[in-house]
Amino acid sequence: MIQNHRNLTFDTGTIAEYRVQRFRGSSYFPSPYKGPPTDAVEDAWAALWDIGAIQISEEEFSHVNASPHAVEVPPELGGGRMAMLEVNHQIHCLHMLWQHSYPDYYQEAYNYSIEKPEHWHEHMDHCADMLRQQLMCSADNTVVTYNWLKGHYAPQPNFNAVHRCGNFDAVLAWGKTRVIDGTALSGKDYWTRPERYVEFERIPYEPNEAGDQFPVD
Repeated sequence: MIQNHRNLTFDTGTIAEYRVQRFRGSSYFPSPYKGPPTDAVEDAWAALWDIGAIQISEEEFSHVNASPHAVEVPPELGGGRMAMLEVNHQIHCLHMLWQHSYPDYYQEAYNYSIEKPEHWHEHMDHCADMLRQQLMCSADNTVVTYNWLKGHYAPQPNFNAVHRCGNFDAVLAWGKTRVIDGTALSGKDYWTRPERYVEFERIPYEPNEAGDQFPVD
């Protein structure tokens, strides 16, 4: 069982396990997610977040403090509600911000920032602010110490610190068991509005926000 920050319970097995992990925080450590960008680096990033939409049951949905008008999964695909894991979205955001540090490689993304700057800035601002909120929400209180380093006048921070981490691998594995079949969802019929639905001018903030019901009774 996992208990989220609103004391809402989900049956997700080992997803709630925590572990102690020392970060490889110094810049000299190699990483499959660091540049320069290559196809292999892109594949590594995609494996962390690009799993598609997931499906939660109506019973699970009843524990989520969300709009009651959340999109329903078509009955022929099992019913329930369409969802995603927030960690996948956050990594997607971080990946996009990282890509823009290599504009020569990611020409399509760079061109989009020039051709549609308002849309681009809206997306980048959204991603940066979502990550800000998450970092402040988690408020990591890991203590980072300093060391003297040859060739440096000032003490240097040692980011190779021990952290208490959620089990990302378990979270990702759980999400993959809930992925809505991508081939079926590529069919336009599954993405058209159903006979009865509620539509909003903007994504609702509070669950009790009202939208426009169709068809009108």
